[in-house]
Amino acid sequence: MCIVFSAVLAFGALSEFEENTTVSIFILFLASLPVYLLGQGMRTSWIDFKSKIKGWLVIYVYCTMIVPLIFYSYETYEGKKQKAMIDGKYILYEPGASELSSLSLIFMIVLLLFIAIRFFSPDLKRKRLLTGMIVGTVFLYGGFQYIMWSDYRGVHQELGLVSQSWNGKRTVQSFDEIKGIYVQPSIHRAKLSDSTDETEFTWKLIFVDHHNEKVEYHFQSLSRDSLETAQQIKEIAHDRQIPFQINDMNDEVFKWFDLELELQKLNKEPFYQFFELNHS
Repeated sequence: MCIVFSAVLAFGALSEFEENTTVSIFILFLASLPVYLLGQGMRTSWIDFKSKIKGWLVIYVYCTMIVPLIFYSYETYEGKKQKAMIDGKYILYEPGASELSSLSLIFMIVLLLFIAIRFFSPDLKRKRLLTGMIVGTVFLYGGFQYIMWSDYRGVHQELGLVSQSWNGKRTVQSFDEIKGIYVQPSIHRAKLSDSTDETEFTWKLIFVDHHNEKVEYHFQSLSRDSLETAQQIKEIAHDRQIPFQINDMNDEVFKWFDLELELQKLNKEPFYQFFELNHS
């Protein structure tokens, strides 16, 4: 119970880290850590406690400091990038215009894995080599984030579809070049090989230009924000006389759509209206 309570204190402090760093650090070291060590001491003897305290401290530091701080750095980077790149008139925004953007998550996972191996493998040989790999991964991760700073895409209220690659090449496709916008509801089916994957309702906005080239934006679930975004795009399409079409759902897709609304506890009426469904 003490160990669980210490974890609650730690993650509660981390949730306030951005607003009050001093208080968060105070709670971590003067409240959470002593309770954690007390809990570990209560479940073992004094001799074991003295011999294992270093390993327990390593676990505490890794779980409550290193992992959250790495994720925090990633989220902070994305937030600063969005503020720097958009001008307040983007209806849709994604921090990566190319497939390369997903590599940042891979670097982050590799970094966490290397640190975990270094911390939790006392009998590990070639520790200096692994430490060098950790340092190298940090530099690669930071360098990659620096290079990808200008890589993004979005839907602008006035300009249309904007895409800028990591090398600074920017393309703008005005709404006048769009001949149709389509909403495609579907189902993401869980992979049997992945226990964390789930079957769920998904949908996407598809922009088709006069050359029949498509630009797609995917939504993994239903939410008020995603509905508001889609409705704004629908209004722009109406004002600019661009055909806006909602593709039909079959019975299976509708079942997952309705289930998603119930799970998210959303008001069904506006979603039924947007997707042009009969509420009965």
